[in-house]
Amino acid sequence: MRGTTRSHRPGHRVAPLVVGQWFDIDVSRKDSKWVIRIPEIGASTHTNRRAAVELKARECIAAYTGIPIGYIAVCVRD
Repeated sequence: MRGTTRSHRPGHRVAPLVVGQWFDIDVSRKDSKWVIRIPEIGASTHTNRRAAVELKARECIAAYTGIPIGYIAVCVRD
């Protein structure tokens, strides 16, 4: 009986596995808060700490899109 796994054949290209989605975010300081804009989905959020910007952006994106937070990557543009 044959196994259910596929073997790689020489000369046969296998497409790379792509998981998740990448979002550019714009970050600016306003008063005592960091304002985070996510242009691709037309959303924004804010946080008090600069260190929390990426996580807060990922949480916002997950809430708006339904993409699991673990599959979201962000690129911060200050």
